[in-house]
Parts: sequence; structure tokens; C-alpha cells
Amino acid sequence: MRKNILFLTLLASALISAPAMILGQSPATPSAASQPESQQHKPQAVKKTADSNAEIAGQLKALQEAIEQQKAATEQLQQQLQLTQQQLQQTQQQLQKTQATAQAADAKAADVETNEAQQAQKIQADLSQAESTSTATAATVQKNEKKVADLEHPDSIAYKGIRIKPGGFLEMSSYFRSHATLSDLATTFNTIPLAGQANTKLTEYGETARDSRISLRADADAGSTKLTGYFEMDFFGTGPSSNPNQSTSYNPRLRLAWSRAKFADGWSITGGQMWNLTTLNRKGTEAEPSLTWIPNIIEAQYSIGYNWGRFAEFRFNKQIGTKFNAAFSLANPSYLNSGATNTNTAVAGLASTGAGVDGNSLVSTCTTSTATPPVTTCTNTPTYSTNLAPDLLAKLTYDDPKLGHYEVKALGRLFRDRDVPTLTVPGVDNHAYGGGAGFGAIVPVVAKKVDFMAQGLFGKGISRYTDSGQYDFVVQSTGQNMQTVLGLSSLVGFETHPTPKVEIDTLFGNEYYGRTTYIASGTTLAGYGLPTATNTGCYYETAALATAAGVSSTCTGNNRDLWNAKLYGYYDAYKGTIGIVRFGAEFDYVERTTWSGAGGLAPRGNEKNFFTTMRWLLP
Repeated sequence: MRKNILFLTLLASALISAPAMILGQSPATPSAASQPESQQHKPQAVKKTADSNAEIAGQLKALQEAIEQQKAATEQLQQQLQLTQQQLQQTQQQLQKTQATAQAADAKAADVETNEAQQAQKIQADLSQAESTSTATAATVQKNEKKVADLEHPDSIAYKGIRIKPGGFLEMSSYFRSHATLSDLATTFNTIPLAGQANTKLTEYGETARDSRISLRADADAGSTKLTGYFEMDFFGTGPSSNPNQSTSYNPRLRLAWSRAKFADGWSITGGQMWNLTTLNRKGTEAEPSLTWIPNIIEAQYSIGYNWGRFAEFRFNKQIGTKFNAAFSLANPSYLNSGATNTNTAVAGLASTGAGVDGNSLVSTCTTSTATPPVTTCTNTPTYSTNLAPDLLAKLTYDDPKLGHYEVKALGRLFRDRDVPTLTVPGVDNHAYGGGAGFGAIVPVVAKKVDFMAQGLFGKGISRYTDSGQYDFVVQSTGQNMQTVLGLSSLVGFETHPTPKVEIDTLFGNEYYGRTTYIASGTTLAGYGLPTATNTGCYYETAALATAAGVSSTCTGNNRDLWNAKLYGYYDAYKGTIGIVRFGAEFDYVERTTWSGAGGLAPRGNEKNFFTTMRWLLP
């Protein structure tokens, strides 16, 4: 369109300028050459000029008309152009309006989407709130149900602000030994029969309920201070009339009786009879049985290599942060002195010879009759010593839910005896120091499935804290000085729970007692584990047989090394609100090695034990 307008404009300009160009071609002044002829034909030229002008005027008029038409056409074209431009503007306006409408629609759609998203979020929030409310309601219902269950089946008995919880278990166990020890459910590891002794020819079977236990726990709050008391007993006590003949009337025996005040600043003070600090903890350093690692075995004497004590103690405990605990205690002392002495004069203040059987009595002497079959009778002698100071114990522990429990411990002891005066020699008190260091760990190998445990104790005069309980010291005959016996104990094992109802465990324990000798006079040796000791009698059933063989009937048999391996397991036939009904079995192998004596004789002994049990553990 614009090109057409430009072309018409140029054409109009050319037509307007055409007459002037035509008129400009008329001669104004005749040239000298043509003067005569013009003058000769003047009339004719005038006529021709007039005709020419008329013709030009006609052409000009026609041209002007054409120009006018062209101008009119141009104006029409311009009008059409303006109309087209107006239409274009309207179209653009309509387009803009359409775009605005589209933008508004988009905005409205976005608002709708936003509103929908907000509504969806609101619905989701409402759903979450409804779920939370439902969960809270369910938790409230469960809480109320638990309250009802607690009221129907209370975990403890409320009495004047004290929460009292009874516990314990009823047990029926049986035992079989390849060699008789006459020690009921608690094997006397340090006196199992040697070599050819009579009891190596006799097996032993028995049944007992003496390990049944009764416990009572009390808890109360005194402001921010937590008070706890615990009592536990079994029936391994003995009395003058206790025997297994017609009615096994064995006495109750105190196992645990302690109380504790636990303060808000992390300190606690415990006093009473408890598992002492040499005993491996499962967590921390507190005396609670649930926090103490006690081998879950049927054998009442536990295991060789197990470090423990259960007697009166004052304990001070401090929780340090969330993972560390430290404890210090003053424990009731008692001596285990050796009878392997060469004492020329009386010595006061010593305990009876031997090692504990069922806790509070010792086997001092055993005799075997000549009847058929032979019968061995042992005499129990209580152990009391005049003590100078408490045993000192300390422990530091570290606990981590993933890494387990670790502890280090230390033990210090002070011994004393008295060289009784004579008419010529004044009396004198003698002192000796004992002590040692130990460690312990319970490591989770597979969470809630497999745990590895290890512990050990090393030192002098520490036998009281080992399971077999040999000797703490010997008394020299020259001056009655006390010479402590080196001791080393260790224990490793696994506790496994393949299923919630099954437990299978294994333990290996070892105890070593060092040779402790001195020169009594001249070249004569005395003490414990003498290389000159007579052991020939250990190989004969009776003294008469030894004498008949021409050898001494003496059997010194000082222990050098004791070890055992145990495999035991349990199956929980029932576990519920009324407790646990449990069946179990255990197999032990025990080895006893003595120090070699005269002639290099070092008698040995071994024992194979098998136990079964049925327990109802109270909830």
C-alpha cells in the first residue's frame, strides 16, 4: 500500500511539471539563421502556434483532471490507509485486551492453583492434626489402659509413700559330678579330688532347691533425693541339724541387704551387704543386681576366674557427665591365710585355713573312711580374723550404648598378726600390705543378640576376691611375718540370645597362685608351693594303701592353676505378667593343677559337672 502511494505521488509530480517543460520548449527569440524564413511565413506560424497552444491547453486540462483523479484516488487510498491503520490499532488494542484478559485469566488460574494448594495444605494439616490427635488419643488410651493394668496388676506395693516390690525365684536343680566333692550345688573348685584319691572313683548325683531366692526392693522420694533399699536371701545357710536325710532343713542365708541415698548432683552413698566393687558391672558403678554382671549359671559357685565378693561395704559413687562413673568403697576385711607355715610359736589374729564353701564356712579338713564304699567327711570351720582396717576399693567406668561398658579397678588391703610373747621374748605385731589392679568390659558384638565380656584381677593378697578363694598370705616361722601370695585371675565369655526365648552362654576362667616360699632355718624351705613338699599320698585312696606301698601318705597338693570351661543355656517356656517359667542345662569341665613337690610329683585333678534346673522367676 505504501509503495503504491509513493508511486502515485511521483507520477503526479511528473505530470504537474510536464506543461512547464512543454512550454519551455517554445522559442522566445529566433536565431539569426532562421530570421528570414520566420518573417516570410509569419501568419502561418501564428496560426500554428495558436493551434499548438490550444492543444497544449487541452492536454494540460486533461492532465489536471487526471491529477485531480489521481489526488482523489490518493486521498481515497490515504483514507483507506487511515482506516486500515485504525483497524490495525483496534486489532492491536483488541490483542492487548485479549492479552490482558489472558493474563488476568492466568493470574486467576494461579490464584485458583494457590488457593487449591493452600486448601490442600490445610487439608494435609488437618489430617496431620487429626493423626496427632488420634495418636495422642491412642497414647492416652494406652496410658489409661496401663493405669488400669497397674491397678489390676501392680508392679509394687504402696506403703506410706514407699514403693515395695517383692521378687526372686523358685528353683529345682539337679547336679551330676564325675568325681564326688560332697558340696551340693556349689563346687569347691580348689579341693576337687586329685589323681588316685578315693572320691575320684565315685560319681555324685543330687537334687536341691536351696538356690531359691526371696528378694524385696523399696523405693521412696525424699525431695530430690532418691532412696532405695534392697534385700535378698537364699537357703545355702547351714545349722547344727541341717542334713539331706529326711528333711533338708537348710537355713536361710543373707545374700544382699543394703540401702542407698542418691542425690540430684550425681552423688550417691550406699551402705550394707552388696556385690563389691571388684565385681564387674553391666553399667555404671551402682550396687543394684540389675546393673551388676552375675554369671547366669546354675552352678552356685559361679566360675573360676570370676572376681567378686558379697559382704558389708560403704560405697561412695559419683556420676561424671553422661558416660563416666567413679566409685570408692570401704569393705569389711577378712583374711585367707595359708596353713603352709612352719610356725614355732603361737600366732594370734589369723583366720582359719581354707576357702569358702557356700559363702560363710570353710572346709578345713576332710577324712575318708576305710569302709566299703569309702565315705569322705569334711569339717566346716567359720572364718574370722582380727582385722586392722577396711579393704579399700576403687573403680572408674565408661558406658556407651553402642560401644559397651568398660571399667578399671584397684584394690588395697592391710594384714596384721601378732607374735605372742613368751617369758623371755616380748610380743610384736606384724603387718603386710596386699592389693592389685583389674579391668572389665562388656562389649555388644551384635545388638541385643551377642555380648562379649572379659575381666581380670592381678596382685598379691587378692585371693579373697577370686572365685576359688585360695590364700592371701603365708606366715613365716621366723618372726611370723606375713608373705603375700601372688594371684592372677581372668575370665572371658559370650552371652547370646538367638531368639527372645533362648539364651546360650559360654565362659572360660583361669586362676593362678604363685609359689611363695622362704627359708625357715638353714636350708629348710617353708611356705606355699614348696618344691620339697610331699605329694605321694595324693595318688592313693587311703593312707593305709600309701603306707603299704612304702611311701608317705601326705598329700600337700598346693594349687598352682585352676581353670574351667562352661557351656549353659535356657529356654523360657512362658514369659508374661506372672513372670517367667525357665528351663536350663549346664556342662562344666574343671581342671586342677598343683605345684610340683619332692620327686617332681605334681598331682592333677579334673571334674566334669552337669546341671539342670527349672525356675519360676517372679515378675
